[in-house]
Amino acid sequence: MRTHESPGRTHRTPLATPVRNSPGTRTPADLQSTMGNAAVSQLITVSRMMSEGEFKQSTSKFWPRGRSEITRVDEALAAFHALPETDQRGRLFALKDIVKACRDYTEHKEGGSRVDGTEQLRRQAEEAQKGLDLESVYQGLLTEIDRMRDPDEDQEALGAKAQTTAQTMPADRFQTMMHGYVGQLADLLAHETLPEETRAVIGELMEVVHLVTVMQYPMGSMPGMRLNPATDGDGQSFTFNVDTQALGGTSFLLGHIAHELTHVAAHQAFGSSPVMELVRSGTSDSEVTSLAAERKRTLDELQKELSGNAEFNGFQQRILREKLVYGAQPHKLEKYADAFAKKGSITAEQKERLIGWGKAAGEASGTLVEYDTVLNQMLVYLHMWQTSQDNPFYVKLRAAAKVAYDRRRNTPSAADQQA
Repeated sequence: MRTHESPGRTHRTPLATPVRNSPGTRTPADLQSTMGNAAVSQLITVSRMMSEGEFKQSTSKFWPRGRSEITRVDEALAAFHALPETDQRGRLFALKDIVKACRDYTEHKEGGSRVDGTEQLRRQAEEAQKGLDLESVYQGLLTEIDRMRDPDEDQEALGAKAQTTAQTMPADRFQTMMHGYVGQLADLLAHETLPEETRAVIGELMEVVHLVTVMQYPMGSMPGMRLNPATDGDGQSFTFNVDTQALGGTSFLLGHIAHELTHVAAHQAFGSSPVMELVRSGTSDSEVTSLAAERKRTLDELQKELSGNAEFNGFQQRILREKLVYGAQPHKLEKYADAFAKKGSITAEQKERLIGWGKAAGEASGTLVEYDTVLNQMLVYLHMWQTSQDNPFYVKLRAAAKVAYDRRRNTPSAADQQA
């Protein structure tokens, strides 16, 4: 399901989870233990960058260099070489500066020794980025965001840098890293203070993780979960386009993962279409009207408990309010049905049924596709924010999430419905 996630953060340090990808720089010896000798050898090889002298020699001409825009490339290369090898984050963004300076210089220029040398440097810088410990850079950025009182005060654009770092990562390494964060979500089960409602939800989500066969950086699409096209002989599987910007740090990312895995769990429970509606197959329009009204009423009650709740700071208030609104946006199911039908992902019959349900829900159509997801997402936020469990909003949220969980678990599975 395509989503427009918003970050969640706290004025306190989030509850720590066992870290599977430790932040900080790893030495070649450290990397050998986790990546193997061949991978480390490749990492060291691709990190080779020409020196400042080599670059100047490869791009030398008769006229003075100081009059050419190529001096900006010289400066970017010098800045890179001035950084110690242990500064993986600094080297990553210095390499990106080299790539940009090279592109700025060669744009609209014809070939020649200077252009050719600059293009060679650009290729080296692009390749060298892949040889860095990007996983530690990403985790380090999220950890810094976790320590901030308010991510809105982020003057260094750490969230954007995290997104750029993830985008640089080769697909296999990105998927491995994201599996690590799924593991961190599972690790919350070891927390003695984890509410039983949240424990049940996370356990449910871990049951469907194996169905998510691809976790990737969104490439030309919105972040979210999608059902993969059916293949003869294979069961259902999903692709997760992960929102890596994580403006709210680790709590945002784990909440995002919980949100998207809820789509998978609900799809399996309700026998849904590829739109992943939160409605059991065969439900009547009148039942949908009642269901949507119940969910909308619950979200409105949560809004009331949130208003003026002194335990949440302004940033948290805004994030939670966004989730409550997102969970009940009008006409959402109809829009999804139309978009999926245009792509050929659902049949004309499925589109007609979904639009009918959307209309039956009135102004609460969004509850038929995003209600369970935002409840579970907020459960993760509040646990990681260490919110008091007797907070009226938290009490109401856990009660609502339990009702939704029970509805999913007590619904016949898709296989049972088709039997």
